[in-house]
Amino acid sequence: MSWKLKEKARALLAQEQGTIVKPSGGKLSLALVFPNYYHVGMANLGFQSVYRIINELPQAVCERAFLPERADILEFQRSATPFFSLETQKSLQDFDLIAFSLSFENDYPHVLTILDLARLPLRASQRKEGYPMVCAGGVAAFLNPEPLAEFMDFFALGEAEELLPETLSLIFKLKSKGVLRRDLLTRLTAVGGIYVPRFYSVTYQENGQIAEVLPRKGIPPIVKRRWVKNVDDYPTQSVIHAPGIEFGGMFLVEIGRGCSFGCRFCAAGWVYRPVRMRSLGAIEKSIQSALRGEKKIGLISAAIGDHPQLKDICYHLRAAGGKLSVSSLRANVITRDILQALKESGHQSITMAPETGSERLRRLIKKNITDEEIFEAVEMVVASGIPNLRLYFLVGLPSEAMEDIEQIVSLTKQIKHVIIKSIKKKNLPGTINLSLSPFVPKPFTPFQWVPFEDLKLLQHKIKHIQNGLKNERQVTITHDLPKWSYIQALLSRGDRRVSKILFQVHKDNGDWNKALQETDVNPDFYVYRFRELTEILPWDFIDQGIKKETLISEYHRALTHG
Repeated sequence: MSWKLKEKARALLAQEQGTIVKPSGGKLSLALVFPNYYHVGMANLGFQSVYRIINELPQAVCERAFLPERADILEFQRSATPFFSLETQKSLQDFDLIAFSLSFENDYPHVLTILDLARLPLRASQRKEGYPMVCAGGVAAFLNPEPLAEFMDFFALGEAEELLPETLSLIFKLKSKGVLRRDLLTRLTAVGGIYVPRFYSVTYQENGQIAEVLPRKGIPPIVKRRWVKNVDDYPTQSVIHAPGIEFGGMFLVEIGRGCSFGCRFCAAGWVYRPVRMRSLGAIEKSIQSALRGEKKIGLISAAIGDHPQLKDICYHLRAAGGKLSVSSLRANVITRDILQALKESGHQSITMAPETGSERLRRLIKKNITDEEIFEAVEMVVASGIPNLRLYFLVGLPSEAMEDIEQIVSLTKQIKHVIIKSIKKKNLPGTINLSLSPFVPKPFTPFQWVPFEDLKLLQHKIKHIQNGLKNERQVTITHDLPKWSYIQALLSRGDRRVSKILFQVHKDNGDWNKALQETDVNPDFYVYRFRELTEILPWDFIDQGIKKETLISEYHRALTHG
């Protein structure tokens, strides 16, 4: 037992405000695990919301756990200390249920690291009676759970507010009656949104494509994603405040869920349908709650500008003495009123996402914004006195040519010219920062069938942008590493055979190159292959409320009219 690790956990708790302390006797005990570091997980509003939802249930108690820092992993191993929760430093082995909150596919290897540190068998088939059940939820899970299917007892597919109370109440009831694990899991399949992988067998064709997915007798062949009808019923806002984390001095408030624009590359715009906006009254209540603690309030939504009363929200927040923050703004919904509120709140940077420098490609991905609208938005930003601009671009989009890449360089130079012309000075008031991300095709989007861009070509395109802007003063470029985007592409659209790769990566201590050489699963089959529109996809058993015909139609429209 390492007292050093326990003291570190207690030190984290000591700096928190809002930690939920609840007696555990006679309740269903649940360890909610974010498979990344504490400062990453605590900045995730969904993770905090699930923590609150579970602890509001009278029959359940929830504690948190996070991926330890590298030095702490070594200390767990050196001291033979079983991995424990944050709140009470209770071994994960002693919980009834371990639930992983999955937001990012590249965190999947961390799931195995945590199970191993907790001294639990990695594969669900090896965890017998007496072990905690292990499940997962979150947006990555309900896009495509299959790469983790071998390791999970079940998945919760959908929005937690709608799904968790019913699921956990049933588990509590069945466990209280002494129902065994397999029978309990069978009963859980009657709950909409619960997927139990062991009850589905998958067969494959000689070419590697899925031949058939067969549910066990009595098990539903389709699992329907659950979603909240009225988001006003669930005030999604910060629960715990802690210094030293991203957004640590900010109170986060969700103002809407979903996005009306339907960009063809964006999973959030498709799987969070229908678009649901919180009412002005509900948001004002959250703001009042926030202002009892923090002054700075971050508004959260897939598309902030979608909210029809955004101007009123900003006015109320500022009138109440709060400071406003937003993650990004769509160029054609930026207004002077919003910029003024951001400037008065101390904002030093505005983020926009043109996605590409080419109007042709913007039409193809359904990001219907013109260059002129971008320039007009930049002029408003300059006039507001906010000095810095951050621009998000995707590299490797379908049908992208080097001409399109060159237009990212050209658009950036034109934006710089617009700023200099507006301020009538030679130098920018701040910086223009480009953030480049390789495009990763996602399930349940019109681009779910297209291949990921070749790694060498991605590197060439990024280098071309860097070279094209290297002499532009006050223009900086950051980019995601293409190799990690390749891994994300593998895990985003893999089937359950990919679990072999994840298992090997864990055995090889995170060495992906070594693991990929040691398994008989070809990652390029999932990453670089153009899917046939008629083939069975690993995630086809999930009903997201989106007709496949709609995605196919959007796919054809993109390639013919884009």
